[in-house]
Amino acid sequence: MQLHFRSTRVALVATFFATAAAAQSPRQVAAPPADVHGGVVRLPAPESTATRSAASVHPLRFERRRDGAWVAEHELALDADGALAVALLSIDAGAWTLDARDTDGAWRPFTDVVRATRAVQDPGSELPGHAVARYDAPFASAGRLAVRVTAPAGRVPEPGWLCARTSGAPRLAAWVSTPVLVADEPIAIHARFDAAGPRATVGRARVVLDTPRGALELALADDGAHADGAENDGLFGAPLPRGLSGELRARVEFEGELATGAPFARTVQLAFPVLERRAVLDGSVDARIEDELRIELALGAFLLDGMDSARRLHVSAEVWGTDTRGEWAPLCWLSRQVAPRARGDRAELALALDRRWIELAGASAPFELRAVRVQDPDTEVVFDRLDALPLALPALAPRAGAPAVTIAPDMLTGPSTLLAPGPANAGPHTPGTYAPTAPALMLVHGYCSSGSIWPAADFTAPKLEFLDPNQNRSHDQFAQLLVQRGAQANLGSFGVVAHSQGGCAALHLLTYYHSPLDASTGPRRIQSVATPYQGTPLASLGSFACGVNSDMTPSGSATWLAGIPTWARDQVWYWTTSNSGSACNFLTSLFLSDPEDGTVEQVRGQLPGAHSMGHVTGWCHTTGMSNPANYTDHARNQAMNAAAAR
Repeated sequence: MQLHFRSTRVALVATFFATAAAAQSPRQVAAPPADVHGGVVRLPAPESTATRSAASVHPLRFERRRDGAWVAEHELALDADGALAVALLSIDAGAWTLDARDTDGAWRPFTDVVRATRAVQDPGSELPGHAVARYDAPFASAGRLAVRVTAPAGRVPEPGWLCARTSGAPRLAAWVSTPVLVADEPIAIHARFDAAGPRATVGRARVVLDTPRGALELALADDGAHADGAENDGLFGAPLPRGLSGELRARVEFEGELATGAPFARTVQLAFPVLERRAVLDGSVDARIEDELRIELALGAFLLDGMDSARRLHVSAEVWGTDTRGEWAPLCWLSRQVAPRARGDRAELALALDRRWIELAGASAPFELRAVRVQDPDTEVVFDRLDALPLALPALAPRAGAPAVTIAPDMLTGPSTLLAPGPANAGPHTPGTYAPTAPALMLVHGYCSSGSIWPAADFTAPKLEFLDPNQNRSHDQFAQLLVQRGAQANLGSFGVVAHSQGGCAALHLLTYYHSPLDASTGPRRIQSVATPYQGTPLASLGSFACGVNSDMTPSGSATWLAGIPTWARDQVWYWTTSNSGSACNFLTSLFLSDPEDGTVEQVRGQLPGAHSMGHVTGWCHTTGMSNPANYTDHARNQAMNAAAAR
C-alpha cells in the first residue's frame, strides 16, 4: 500500500519544522485486524526471542610462573570430529602464545598439535581496544584438549577471553523470561540445549550475572523449582534476585556430555536493561468523542517516582468488539508515543480510535481493549500490561458521508498533525498535509559509524547525508534525529537509503512520527542494506564498538518489531549480504550463523512484510573485514539512487 501525503500549502511545512527540533509530532498508529490475527503487533513469546550459540567463551585467569611469565590454562570440550576455531580476545592478544598438551603429555605450540593456522587482527572499529588472535584447524578429534595461554613477563596481563567453536551442530539457546523487565517483577534466565537425538547430560549449568552492584553466580536448574517449568523437561531456569536494576549482562554457560560420550561446552551472552517501574495502569479507560471521526480512549495510570510527566510512554492496545454474528472480533490495534496528561492524582494516556474501524467490522457493544501495554520508548521494556479492559463507548451521532467500506490511509496513520510544544498538544487533531517541496534523498549510516560511509558519486542531488558519528542510539532517539537533520536542511520531503541500524530508525520514524518522510514521492520510500531487523547476537557483547544496544539484541528487536504494523513494513526494500567464503571478522564469525556479513546474519536481516531484494555474497558489513564493505557496492547504490523516493 502506497501512502502519499500531498499539498501545495508550503506554509504548513514551515510551521512543522519551526517546532520539529523542540518536539517531534507523534502520530496515532493503527493496524488492521489482520495484524492482530497474524500476531504481527503482539509481543513475542519469550522463548522465540532466544539468542543461540554454538561457541563457548571462557575468561582467562592468569597466574604468574617463577620465570615471571603469566599463564592461564583451560580444557576445551570438543564435541565432534572436524574443524576447530579458537580465538584469544584482549588488547594484548597479539603478543600471547597458545600451546596445547600433546598426546605424550608435553606442551607444544597449538599450531603444531592440531595443525592450525594463526592470524592476528589488530584493534579496529568493530572491537576498539581489542586484538584477536585466531587459530583455525581443519580437523581436531572429539574429546578434551588442554590449552595454555602465555603472556610475556612484566606487567599483569590485561583481561582476556578464550573463545572456541567446533563443527558440532548442537546450540545453546538462552533468553529472559519476560518483557516486563522492571525491578519489582519476577525475572528469570531460561536456557535450553538443543542437542539432536537422545538428550545430552548437562554436568554444569550456570549464569554469571554482571550487575551495577557487582558479579553474581546463579545456578541454572531443571528441577521445576527455578522458574523452569516441569522437572526434567529440558528447560533450565535461574531466577534473578529481586530489586536488581540497571544494565545487566548474563553469561549463560552449559557443560556436559552428549549421548555419544563426547564433551560439550556452550556459552550465550545476554544483555538487557532492568528499569524501575515508571507507570502502572489503574484498569480504567474513559472514552470521549473527540471529533466526527475520532474517539479518545484515555487510559488511567499512576506515574511512579522517577517518571517525569513530560516524558513520553509508548502505549498500545487491541480494540475488540462484537461482530454481526455476535462473536468477539478484533477491530484494530492502536499505538502511540504518549505524553502523560495529569488528572488529579492520576495520569491519562490517550489513544485515538477512528470510528471507521467500527463501521468496517459492523461491530457493536460490548467492546473491550485487549493486550494493553505501556512501554519505555527507548528500550521497549514493558512497564505494565493488562490482558483485557472493558470499553464503554459513548453514543455516536450520525456523521456525514457513507460508512467506511475500505481502509483509508489516515485510519492507519492518523491525520497529519502540526503541533506546537507544550500542554496544548493534548487538544484535538489539526488536519494537515505535507508538501513535497525541497525534496532530497537522505543517506543514513548505522550504529556507531565513525563518519561518512556512502560513496558520494553513487547518489545524485538532491541528497543529504545524515551524520551522527560514534554514537549508540535507541531506534526512537535515532528516528527523531533524522527529522531534526531534515529540519536543519529545510527539507519538505525525503526518502531514505540506510545502512544497518539506520534502516530500523527510518522504519521507526515512518511508523511513529509525522515527518517529511511521509511526503516523499517515488518508487521506494525506505531502502536498506544489512539492517538487523531481527537483531544480532553481537548487540549483547559490550566490548563491541559503542557498547550494548538493547533495540538490536535478538530479544529487544523482537519486542520492537511487535510495534511495527504491516503498512509500515510495506514501505521498506532491503538487501542482505554475506562474505564470499572467508570469515568477515576473526571473532564475530564464532558467534554468528552462516550466511553472515560479520555483524548481521542473513536470517536476522529479514523483515517479514517488507520487500526483500535478495541476498548478495562477496560483501562484509563494514571496512576492515575480509570482503569490501557492503555500502561500497556501486551498482547497488546506483540502483537504489534511481529508485529512491525524494
